[in-house]
Amino acid sequence: MGIIQYKKNVGSGGSKIFYMVVAEAINKYTGKRVQKKRRGIPSKPKAERLYRELWSACREERPDAGNIKMWGELIDKYLISISSKIRSPDNPHGFSPQLVRTKHSRIKHLLKWSDSHIDLITPQFVSDELDDMEKHGATRSHTNHLLKEVKCIFTFAVELGALKANPFAGMKMRRVHKKRKEALTHEEVDKLLSEAKRREHPYYETWLLTITLGLRRSELAGLKWIDVDFKQGLIYLRRQLIPREGLVDLLKDREERVVAIPAQLLPTLKEMKLRAKTDFVIELDCHRWRSGQQARVLKGFCREIGIKEVTHHQLRATHITLALIDGVPLGIVKENVGHAKLSTTDEYFRSSGIAMRNQLDGLRVKVPQEEAADVISLKK
Repeated sequence: MGIIQYKKNVGSGGSKIFYMVVAEAINKYTGKRVQKKRRGIPSKPKAERLYRELWSACREERPDAGNIKMWGELIDKYLISISSKIRSPDNPHGFSPQLVRTKHSRIKHLLKWSDSHIDLITPQFVSDELDDMEKHGATRSHTNHLLKEVKCIFTFAVELGALKANPFAGMKMRRVHKKRKEALTHEEVDKLLSEAKRREHPYYETWLLTITLGLRRSELAGLKWIDVDFKQGLIYLRRQLIPREGLVDLLKDREERVVAIPAQLLPTLKEMKLRAKTDFVIELDCHRWRSGQQARVLKGFCREIGIKEVTHHQLRATHITLALIDGVPLGIVKENVGHAKLSTTDEYFRSSGIAMRNQLDGLRVKVPQEEAADVISLKK
C-alpha cells in the first residue's frame, strides 16, 4: 500500500511517469478495513498529498453519509430528509407543510448546479451565481432566500458527515436596502375601525383584535375563549390555526405566550363572548380568511375608504409601531408580540422615528422670518 510509480505511453513512441495511490485504513465508525485507489497522478508531491487525503477518508468517512460527492446527490438527500420530518400528530415538532413546500420551490433554482462536485460550490461561486440571477431580474430578497437554502443544505451535509466543516458558516446574507416598516397612523386606524363598524363589515372584529393585540393571523384564528382571562386581563396563546394544515398545538416559536389585553378592549371582548356560537374567538365565515388570503379584503377596504393600503400582517406592524409611539416599553412590546430577538422589535422603533422627534430643536440656527407689515387704515 502506498505510492506506485508506472510509465504510460503518451504517443510518438514516448512515455511519461505517472503515480498510483493506494490508501488503506480501519474505519473508525465500522471497524472495517477500507481501501481507496487513484491513478494518473502526474507528480510525486501530488501523489503524496493525495495519499494522506485518501488515508484520512478511509478512516473518517461515515457510512451513513452515502459517500456524497455531487451537489445533486446532496440536494436529493436533503429534500428526502426534510420531507420525512413534516409536522404531524406523531411528530408535532416537525417542519410545517408550508415550509417544506417553500423549500422545494426555492431549491428548484439551485438544481442547475446538480452535476457540480460539492467542493466546487464555494461561497465565491454561489455569490457570483446569485449576482448573475439578479442581473437577469431576480430580486435581492429572492437571492437571499436561495443563499439561506444553500447554507441549510451545507449544514445538513456536516450533520450527515459528508463534510467536516460548513464553508458557508461565516458567510453573511446579502445586503438589503431596509425600507420603513409600513403601518397605519392613529388617524388611519380610527378611520379603518370606525368605518368598518359603521358598515358592519364582517372583518371588523378581526381587524380590531389584530391592531389592539398584535397577534399573527394563525394565532388569532386559533384563539379560544378558554385562553382569555377577563379577570387578569390576559390572553394565553397556545395554538395556531393554519390554512391548509389545520389546528396546531404549538406557536411559531414552539413556546406558549402571554398577551396583555388593553382595558378599552375588554368590553368588546365580553360582548363578543356573549354572542359566541363556538369555542373560537373569531367566527369569521369567509373563504379568504380560511385560505389565508385575508389581505385582499383589507386592501380593498382601505382603498374604498381612502387610507393607506396595507396587508393583514401590516396591521400587526401597526400594533407594534403605535404601541412604541404611545410609550409602551420596547421589552414589553417584544414579549407581547412574540419576537425571538429584541433587535427585531427595535427595527420598528427605529423605523417609526420616535427617537428622532424634536431632537434638533436645540440647534442654535436662526431662520430668518418675514417681518410683519404695518397695516394702514384707508378710512378717515
